[in-house]
Amino acid sequence: MICKTQFGDMYYEDHGSREHPAVMCFHGVGMDHRTFAPQVSALKDRYRMITMDLPGHGASSDIPRDLPYSKTAASAALEILDHLDISQAVIIGQSLGSFVAQFAAALSPQRVTASVHIGGGALYPRYSPLLRLLKPMMALNFILIPQPLLTRMFARHKALLPETRKYLREITSRNGKKIIFRLTSAMLQEMTEGTEEPLNHPVLLLCGDHDLKFIKNLSLKWHAGISGSRFVLVDNAHHIANQDNPEGMNQHLQMFLEEVYQR
Repeated sequence: MICKTQFGDMYYEDHGSREHPAVMCFHGVGMDHRTFAPQVSALKDRYRMITMDLPGHGASSDIPRDLPYSKTAASAALEILDHLDISQAVIIGQSLGSFVAQFAAALSPQRVTASVHIGGGALYPRYSPLLRLLKPMMALNFILIPQPLLTRMFARHKALLPETRKYLREITSRNGKKIIFRLTSAMLQEMTEGTEEPLNHPVLLLCGDHDLKFIKNLSLKWHAGISGSRFVLVDNAHHIANQDNPEGMNQHLQMFLEEVYQR
């Protein structure tokens, strides 16, 4: 389905009864709404599961390059919630999607009941501006690495299961390496700009046990900075932990959602 927002047409899918509590999911760089197919299948009988293609992905319109990516994507997502007449939702974000989730909470804290972050990193407090110095090095690597090689490397870097890697190769081949570089650069920028306040709602942080040490440390540091947050290391999973180990991931999600909604 398409929602016409001020930023263009945004594709979304709406699964489950309208009477159920709402859960909205945001995917990572270069992916699409299918990233959360295992969670939709497992949770749609008890929750209203909403997935979307972030701007410039899948069937969603791109946004102008001069707009801040994650904050703009969050605004578009909130317009989808308005379109669906949903006043509150739990938000799940994977990697880049975690940034979108944090900006959604910053823009409209009353709308976000709780949030789940898979392989994410905190936007509060902001990181040193020196982080931006990585951009030229990244640009050179993206120029030098051929698209087919980058696609294979991207899949190996983020997933363990053959089917997960196949999905990543397919979707990143279609999107091309320009969007991967653009959004990875945007994430570095967003980390140095940050948000004004920490999250002020129940938070679940998840990370695959095979994910990069850097990502694990970001999640652990974030966990230490949020009172009452929960951190889970998901077994047998890489960065796309919700696809590498959907059973383990869904178990933790169900427990968290039951506590949030007291069901």
